[in-house]
This record gives sequence, structure tokens and C-alpha cells, in this order.
Amino acid sequence: MNCFLKQVRCWIFLLLCLSALPSQFASAQSKTGNWPDRPIRMIVPFTAGGPIDIIARRVGQKLSEILKTPVIIDYKTGANGLIGADYVAKSAPDGYTMLIMTGSFAANAALYKKLPYDPIKDFAPISQIYQSYGMVLVVNSDFPANSLKELIAYSQAHPNKLSYGSAGYGNASHLVGELLNAQTGISVLHVPYKGLGPAFNEVIAKQVDMTFVSTTLAANGIKENIVKGLAISGGSRAPAIPNVPTFTEAGVKGIDQVYGWSGLFYPADTPKEITTKVQQALAKALNQPDIKKQFDDLGIIPLGTSSADFVKFVNTDIELQTRLFKIANIAQQ
Repeated sequence: MNCFLKQVRCWIFLLLCLSALPSQFASAQSKTGNWPDRPIRMIVPFTAGGPIDIIARRVGQKLSEILKTPVIIDYKTGANGLIGADYVAKSAPDGYTMLIMTGSFAANAALYKKLPYDPIKDFAPISQIYQSYGMVLVVNSDFPANSLKELIAYSQAHPNKLSYGSAGYGNASHLVGELLNAQTGISVLHVPYKGLGPAFNEVIAKQVDMTFVSTTLAANGIKENIVKGLAISGGSRAPAIPNVPTFTEAGVKGIDQVYGWSGLFYPADTPKEITTKVQQALAKALNQPDIKKQFDDLGIIPLGTSSADFVKFVNTDIELQTRLFKIANIAQQ
């Protein structure tokens, strides 16, 4: 009798285990197989209306169409992108919260001794979206120099007189400005703003003498004759402004490695299947003719790299930014 009861108990236990399997399988499947089944939030860590916001809206729209679910733009701004990045790092790794970030991701890792997150361990890089041609040095249309050589000579003749605006401490515009000082021996005062838009407007208003902006902003300003473009920081000239030489061509070396980029990130531990699905959707979106045309108009190069390649790029860029900040004499915070 005791043996019979033991057998019955064993059969009951086995049946209970088997009955639990479908629900467990459904739970696992719901995390990936049915994803996405609700809206995805794309966190933009900078103010609305800026270049990355424009990209986020265009990419978000395409991802919505391909993934067949709304991609909602959500702003978590401040501290050169740190607030938004930290928000995503601490979000649930379920595929419904992603970060669209600029090269400030690597710059912050190089610049700050302590971050509220680990830039390597707390994120799952999805894909690099684009690379820019570089940061364009612009001055107002009445500035008494028409070339980088003339600007350097003017600064040497008027020590400590010139100033440049940046999008904030540690931004690529700040880095280029200090590299220019370091590589030429001139001393142009840094004036940080809350974004490149305000810095650009202050150049036009002649409150600061120069700034370093995107190809698109520079091209529009040059076309409207409100600014002059003197040099670009990338390794080649930008098609939108072919008459603007690189810093190297203009006689200043060591600035050609500074250019803009953006990419998508998930929190660490997001299922690989979801990361791959978004990467493939992004690559498909960036290959569409209308997106290619829009990116060309913005003066940027669409990429859509694999997650593995993006991981390598981020690690390499953090190392590069660390070296460049030291050359530019920008102290860690």
C-alpha cells in the first residue's frame, strides 16, 4: 500500500511539472517571440529640436513601420546626456526602452571619473546609426579672417581676445576648440552653452567669435551668408560644403579624428533576439532611399552596423576620446 501511494504521489508530481511547462514556455516566448506587443520608448538625452532629436524622429518613424508598433520619443535631458543614459541603464531589459545617443557617450566615459552607470557593462549596444563628416569651425560673416591661417594670425596678434561657444563641457565642440588651442598655441576662451543651437546663434549675434557645428548647420549658415566656414575636423571634406578644407589641409594636424556619431543602446541583459531584431530593422530603414536622401541633406553618413561591430567601435572611441582630452588639456571631472 505504501509503495502504491508513493507511485501515485510521483505521478501527481510529474503531472504538475508537465502542466507548468506550457506557461513557462509561454512566458519565455512572450519576452521575445511576441515582441513587440506594445509601444517602445526611445530616450533622447538632449533637448528637443537639436540634431539628434531630428535623427531620433526619422529613425523612430521608420522603426515603427518595420516593427509594426509605435516608437515614442521621450526626453530625459541634462548633463551632456548622462541623465538619459543613466535612465536607460537602469530600465527593465525587456526591449521597450532604448537610448539614442551621440558621441557624448564615449566622451562622458573618458571625461568623468565617476559615472552613475558603467558604460561597458550596463548597456547592450544595438547599432551605430551614422557618422558625420566632422565639426565645422564657423565665424560670423564680419569676422576679420577668411581662413584658418588668418584666424590663427589674428588670435596671435590679439591675445586672449577671441572666444568660442560650445554645446557644453566635454562636448565634441569643446574638444575641437581646445585641440585647436593646443595644436596652434593660441588661446581662445571657451564659453559653454546648453546646446549647439544657442552657441551658433551667439556667433551670429557676435556675442562669441566662433563655434564648431554640424555640416548641416554650417552649410545653411554659409548659404544664408550669416557665417563663414573656415575648416572641418574630419578626415575629408563634406560634400555639402566642398570649399571648406579640413583642419589638416588648412595646416593644423591632430584634429582629423573628431567627428560626430550616434547609435542605439539597450540596457544590459536585453535578450539577444530583441537586440538583433532592432538592429536588422534599423539596417533596413537606413537602406531606404528616402532616409538616405534625408541623411545626405543633413550631411551625415548612414551606417546600420552590426551589434558586434558597434561594441568594438564604442570601446575604441572611449580610448580615443581619453587620449584626445589629454592632448586638449581638458581635465577629468
